[in-house]
Amino acid sequence: MRADVITPAADMPWPVVSPFRMRPGLSKLGAATDQQPDLFLRDAQAAAYAGEKRRVLDAVPGRGLIGEADPAVLQAIADAYAVQTGVVLAPEARALAEGLQEDFVILHDEADAMRTRFLSVCFPSNWDPAEKWGLDFSAIHAPVADNALLQAGGRGIIDMAFRQARMLRHVWLLTPNGELAQHPETRRTRWEDAVDAADASGGRLIDQVFFRVERQTTLPLPALRRGVFFIRVLVAPLSGALAVTPARAAELRDALISMSDAVVAYRGMAAVRQRLCDELTTFRPL
Repeated sequence: MRADVITPAADMPWPVVSPFRMRPGLSKLGAATDQQPDLFLRDAQAAAYAGEKRRVLDAVPGRGLIGEADPAVLQAIADAYAVQTGVVLAPEARALAEGLQEDFVILHDEADAMRTRFLSVCFPSNWDPAEKWGLDFSAIHAPVADNALLQAGGRGIIDMAFRQARMLRHVWLLTPNGELAQHPETRRTRWEDAVDAADASGGRLIDQVFFRVERQTTLPLPALRRGVFFIRVLVAPLSGALAVTPARAAELRDALISMSDAVVAYRGMAAVRQRLCDELTTFRPL
């Protein structure tokens, strides 16, 4: 894991709540001010993220950029980024892929639904972007465990987030590795590897785990009959994120306990949930 792409623990969002539910969790973005969150998140790791994206794009040509992007939409993204950050990027797919710390997906507002028609995704969280091309909201979320709340609100979510207003949501995950790029075809540290490493050292599993957050924002472009979905991945060692405030260990334990077995299985954590909960009960920063 490259240290220069690790987000400082104090800067990590903490969207952990219990009981845990797969839910939309959307909030509206306001104008860019000190009090309002921004569409994009640019920080001190920007150059390192660009390097990681470049590595992914060069390693497997065609994997990170899928479909054809409308020049007008790329221009709108570049314009929005320049307005917020002051950084001017060329309105081209590769330039935006490398220049934004966010991945992004362009949706077309078609006769029957909004469908994904271009994906710039270098840092998927164990899903294959190529499998999402051409899908609508319902099909994209069909594999998600306990997806009833998401699916029931799908039409309203799409209308609000991609036709009307900029929106924000956070999704959190626990992973046994800190790589930004977690494509399912890439071999990485798995949960069993993390357990073996903890047992071999006589240490805690928690110290082998990373806290991963997807900061998701939307940019409606109704005049173009398009919408853009941005995904900013942030990763930090779990032990560091827990150490920020004393209450976090209990909050995470309660969230894990409240997860349904289906969600735990979907996230690949069936074999480690109880051990993590036990360690969270007695957690102390090292």
